[in-house]
Amino acid sequence: MRNPSVTCLLCALITVVLLCSAGCLHAPGNIAGTLTGNAPTPDISPAAPAPTGTSYVLVETLAPDTPAIPESPTCQPLVVPQETGDTIQENTFNFQYRSVPYSVTIPVNTSLYQAARNSPNKNLNLSGTNDTAALYRQMMNDPAMDPFFNDLIRELSKDRYKGGNNLTDDEYLEMVTSFVQQIPAENRTAGNPRYPVEVIADGKGTSDEKAMLLTGILSRQGYDTALLLFPGINRAGSGIGIRLATNHPSFRVFSDGRRDYLFIETSTTRLIGIYDDQIDTAPDPVVIPFGNGTLGYSHINFVMGIFADLRTMENQLKMYDEEAGPARQLTAYDYEAAVSYVNACEFVMSTNDRDAAYSAIRASQLSRHSACVTCG
Repeated sequence: MRNPSVTCLLCALITVVLLCSAGCLHAPGNIAGTLTGNAPTPDISPAAPAPTGTSYVLVETLAPDTPAIPESPTCQPLVVPQETGDTIQENTFNFQYRSVPYSVTIPVNTSLYQAARNSPNKNLNLSGTNDTAALYRQMMNDPAMDPFFNDLIRELSKDRYKGGNNLTDDEYLEMVTSFVQQIPAENRTAGNPRYPVEVIADGKGTSDEKAMLLTGILSRQGYDTALLLFPGINRAGSGIGIRLATNHPSFRVFSDGRRDYLFIETSTTRLIGIYDDQIDTAPDPVVIPFGNGTLGYSHINFVMGIFADLRTMENQLKMYDEEAGPARQLTAYDYEAAVSYVNACEFVMSTNDRDAAYSAIRASQLSRHSACVTCG
């Protein structure tokens, strides 16, 4: 989803008729339009820039204290036939993390896949938040899923050490997030969700199904994580636990009443901690913590710097829209800045590479016109 102010600005800029008069650029129509510029090419279609806020704060990881989620008596564990010589299906996924290509081949036991596909849990009528939370917890914690997650984690861990490298815990979190984000998305809304094993076997998933997959991987590798469900907008994401250093952060935090979580997008490629307007304005989600992990994300302060710069550029674009007035005029200097902000926002909202995001912001005109957190 695109941010309305940036998307509008892009459209007028692409249709702009440049009529030079007294050093001004004339843009008929609303200046808030769409432009494709010379920003670095993102891996997938760009999304919307981050929403506005009030301050820039530091955060640190929070040691978990998992609250109890009520179990529903209607949820049933998977029944997997114990057959000799089970058939193994292998699916290969190609993805990019920080412009480096990765490939992972994941084995799937077809007996487990069929058991998940035919689970009676698919036909449950969920009557409220508790039933929803219980179903997702059952699907994530079912012992029958453990061999699948063990195989998946083993294969992903090979990429952690690709080419003699050794990704840090933060980098591994980013890499696994990139893997899940780049699994093809599906917008199916009917019925209860697929199990994580089905997402891998089918090679696609909805936002909640992919969020279950990511949360299942991270929770089994020591990360403090949660599943975030937004039923009002039919979206979901994962969360990484944080402790705030202020009661008034510049970004949205999601809580189960005991722990706070930072949003991780699963439906498209995006930096950890960055979200669009739809998530910003959505009602509070259902927060379902998983596991007892303690690992957090130490790069969050750098991401919040990017968040702050996105907010500043969005505010500058709104100012230019007002400045253009009924005549729809901007000076060449301001027009160049507006174009650079649009390009930077579009790229930053569609990348999983922190360094590339910094470069895109620094290549814009932000430091010449306003404060730039990431330009220092």
